[in-house]
Amino acid sequence: MKKFYLFASLFLAGSFAQAQSNYTDGYFMVNEEWFGHTNGSVNFINNNGSVNYRVYSTVNNSQAFGATTQYGTIYGDKFYFISKQAADGGDTQYVPGGRLVIANAHTLQKIAGFNTIGGDGRSFVGVNEHKGYIATSNGIFLFDIDNLQVGNQIASTGNGQVGNMIRTSQYVFAVKQSVGVLVIDPGSDTVVSTISGAFNSVVQAKDGSVWAIQDQKLVKINPTTFVTTIFNIPTTKYSGSWGAWNAGSFTAGSQNNVLYWINSINSSVSGTQIVKFDVTNGTFNETFATIPGQTGTYKQIPYGAALRVNPVTDELILNTTESGYGTHYQNNWIHTYDNNGNLTNTRKLDDYYWFPAMTVFPDNTMPVVSTTFPSQLTVNSSTVIDLKTVITDNDNLSAAIVKTVKSNTNPAAVSATINADDELVITPQGSGMATIMVSFNSNGKIVDKILSVTSSSSVLATAETRKLEFSIYPNPATDILNIKTREKVLKVSVSDMSGKSVNAPLSSGQVNVSMLPKGIYMVTVQTEKALYQQKLMKN
Repeated sequence: MKKFYLFASLFLAGSFAQAQSNYTDGYFMVNEEWFGHTNGSVNFINNNGSVNYRVYSTVNNSQAFGATTQYGTIYGDKFYFISKQAADGGDTQYVPGGRLVIANAHTLQKIAGFNTIGGDGRSFVGVNEHKGYIATSNGIFLFDIDNLQVGNQIASTGNGQVGNMIRTSQYVFAVKQSVGVLVIDPGSDTVVSTISGAFNSVVQAKDGSVWAIQDQKLVKINPTTFVTTIFNIPTTKYSGSWGAWNAGSFTAGSQNNVLYWINSINSSVSGTQIVKFDVTNGTFNETFATIPGQTGTYKQIPYGAALRVNPVTDELILNTTESGYGTHYQNNWIHTYDNNGNLTNTRKLDDYYWFPAMTVFPDNTMPVVSTTFPSQLTVNSSTVIDLKTVITDNDNLSAAIVKTVKSNTNPAAVSATINADDELVITPQGSGMATIMVSFNSNGKIVDKILSVTSSSSVLATAETRKLEFSIYPNPATDILNIKTREKVLKVSVSDMSGKSVNAPLSSGQVNVSMLPKGIYMVTVQTEKALYQQKLMKN
C-alpha cells in the first residue's frame, strides 16, 4: 500500500508517555511516521498493555531516524534502524538520524548514524560479531560492526533493490527484485548461488529449511544444497510491494514448524486472512485467522510488514490502520492472536499518522549449551558431535545459530572442523593433547565452550577417518581444484546440486572448474577402496 501524504497540523509530542529504561517486557513497533512532517520513530508496547511512544526520541533528546523508517532488527547488543531516506525536510521537531541509525539495544542510547549507505535503505542482517550486511535500493553493502563503518558493495548484488535478508547457520539468503534469492557465503562475502524467481520475501523455518514466497507459489530451499521444492498455494496469493517496499508479512514461528502471511488482492491491496502453512506436513490453512474490523464503511487493513511471531510466547502480533485515506490513517491498532488463531488482545494507539512498519522483539536470553556437550574427550579415531542437538536459544531460532571452531591449540595432535551438517568432527593427527574452543553465535550473542581432547593414536583407525583425510582444495575454487587422497583415484565426476553431471576436465589429480558458473557442486571421487563425495563452492 502506498502511503497517503497529508498536509495538516503536526501531532504534538507532549502527550507521549515517558520512555522507560528497560525494554525487555514487551516489544517494539518501528514506525515510518508521517512523510513530510516527521522522521521515523519507534514505540514500545509493554506486555501489561501500556504503550511508550517515540522511546528513542525521548532517550536521545528529540533525535529521530531518517525519512520513512521501514526496518528494524536487534543483533548482539545493538538495535539497527533502516530508513529509506536520510531525512524528512518537513520535520521541524525531531533531528533526523540518517538512513542507518544504531542504538544500544538495552537503553536505546544512540551509538551512530549514517546518511550514506549505498542507496535508499531496505534492511539489515548481522552476519557475525564483526560485520553485517545492509540491503539497499542498489544492492548489498558491508558494514563493519567493530569500527562502525559502511563498506563496499558485495559483488553481483547491485543494479536493483534487495529486500529482506536472513542469516542461516552457514549462509545469508537475500531477496533481489525480479532476480531471485541470492545465496551469499559470509566467509568470502561472495554470491555463490541464485535461486531464480520474482520472489517477494524469504524466511527460515524452525526445522532450518529456507522458504521464499512468490504470488501463489511457496518455495522450499535446502539451506546447504539449495535444492528447491515448490508448493502451490491453493486459492489465495501473496503480493509484494517492491514499488513502495516494505518487509512484508511473510514470517515464521520459532516454537512450532509453521509459516504465516497475510493474503493479497494485488500489490496495492491486502486481503483479510492470515494464512498458516504447516512446514512438517506441507499443508495450508488459508482461513487460519481473520483481520478484525471488517464491518462498516472503513475497515481495518494491515500496514507495512504487519505480521510477526513472538519467539517466546508463539503469539502473532498484527498491526492495522484504517482504510479511507486522510485522517483515517490516524487510527491504528495492535492485535494479538494465540497460535490457534484466536484473537486474544487488541490495543488502539493514540491517534496519529504512525504508519507502523514492523514489530521487533527484544533479545533477552543467551544461547544455552547442553551438558551433553563434553568438556573432555579421548580419541583414537574420528569422532563426530552433532552441534545442532546441544545448543538452544529461548528467544531466537536455534537452527540459525552459527557454529565455528574459534581456536585449536595443537592441530598436530587433532584437527577440528565443522561440516555442512553442523557437526564437529574431531580427527586424530598424532599423539598429544589439544584444547578446542567452539563458538556458538545466536543473533550476535556469543557463548564459547572448551573441549580438551587427548589423541592417543596417529594411525588411521577406521574407514571414516580415511574419508575425513580425503579433501579437495581450494574450496571455494576459481579455476583449478586439487584432489587429496591416500588412495589411487580411479574416477572423478562433478555434478550440480540437481544431480546433473557437468563437464570438468581431470588431469593429474586436478580438476579444471574454470568454465563452471558460480554455485555449489558435488565432487564424487572413486578410489581403489572407497567412494568419496564433497561439496564444492565455485567462485
